[in-house]
Amino acid sequence: MNALPMLVRGRNSLANALPVIAFAAATAIMCTVLAGTGAFYGRLGPEGFDPSSANASPEAQIMPMLVICAVFACVLLVPNAIALGGAAARLSLARREKDLAAVRLVGGTRAQVAGVAVSDVAWQSIVGAAIGVGVHIAAAWPLSHLDFGIRKFTVGELILPWWALALTPFALALFAALSAAITLTGVALSPLGIARGAHTVRMSVVRLLVWVLSIVVFLVVAAFLPKIEGVSLGAIIVGVLVTVGTMVFAVNLAGPFIVWIVARFAAFLAPTPGLLVGARRLTADPRAGWRAVSGVTIALVVAGFASIITIFPNGDAVAQLMNQALVTGALLTVGIAAVLAAVSTGVTHTARVLDQAPRYRAQHVAGASVGQLHRARIAEIAIPVGISLVVSVFMAALVLLALMGSSATNPLVAVGFLVSVVAALGLVAASALVSSPLVARAARARVRAAD
Repeated sequence: MNALPMLVRGRNSLANALPVIAFAAATAIMCTVLAGTGAFYGRLGPEGFDPSSANASPEAQIMPMLVICAVFACVLLVPNAIALGGAAARLSLARREKDLAAVRLVGGTRAQVAGVAVSDVAWQSIVGAAIGVGVHIAAAWPLSHLDFGIRKFTVGELILPWWALALTPFALALFAALSAAITLTGVALSPLGIARGAHTVRMSVVRLLVWVLSIVVFLVVAAFLPKIEGVSLGAIIVGVLVTVGTMVFAVNLAGPFIVWIVARFAAFLAPTPGLLVGARRLTADPRAGWRAVSGVTIALVVAGFASIITIFPNGDAVAQLMNQALVTGALLTVGIAAVLAAVSTGVTHTARVLDQAPRYRAQHVAGASVGQLHRARIAEIAIPVGISLVVSVFMAALVLLALMGSSATNPLVAVGFLVSVVAALGLVAASALVSSPLVARAARARVRAAD
């Protein structure tokens, strides 16, 4: 514990800020989405009330469908917000691997290393969670002004209960500690290898098979569950939600394997040094390469689902009310997914530059210009982005065709999704530009020190 302050002081302020930002964004998004789902659920009628009866108001008639859509948004967003929190814990620990390995090499026990590592991650998660809870509370007022066509939500409805807000920092600290403990296994087992930077990347094809299996299960559920007699509409919707959520989880499991395979081929066939170096970096750490674009992938999948709303026709008063509520909800969901993607992409790219600073310095001293380093980094970013676009288009098209049939080929759907793709590319480009100055600073740092 006496070593912890020295380890923290030895890290620059940006390295400390990145995990806190990720924890804060994950907490704010998770709390906001859960509170919004609870707000819609609170508007349901009393038990036994039939929303399709003649006496039901238009709001009461559409509320069950809105609750289902809110739960669907939770299935898409909350797991990825939690994953961002886990990535923040690993990000914090990864930057301390060599320091912790040094503690092991000079005689520190596994328990001592674990105590230092978990304490380091825990304080960052608590600070980030506290900031995220504050952002969640502050966002409730502007969100209460959104027009869903129904009675507007109050600020109190869009904020989690006080006990949930109080428990959130401690729950996130526990989750971060568990993620850190899992990541810490490498330090405990092979401190000398980590101190020397001798990481061995192992990618199993099982990752891809899990994703393929989840797709098969979804197609079976979407094709045959509605045809089974006696199955209620609610059971069909729950089955579709569960299988779609499983696919979202599985694509993040398969993503690093796909990046690893594509990067190996790109390195083998690379016609330029920049592409060769960028691909080699990805093969050395495909998980980090995929983590940088996983948020964009989910945002594009959400945008594909949201584009369905553009083909809903207007009918009677209830249909118009439903259309307005769904359009507002779809835009809000895409906006939250975009924020999640922006934070995930920006934090991960910046962290990768900080982690690779010694390599940038070594390559620059060896003769590589700053422009060549930038081109290698662009290749390192472009390969996962291209994979992300292909995967997200495939998943969105698969779900739309399975659920909507020929209606999914409406040109308005394609236009809406194309706009989302362009916005996603702009998001990635912006995140790359934000961290680009760090490349030049890292490359020239050793030159100035040598002078």
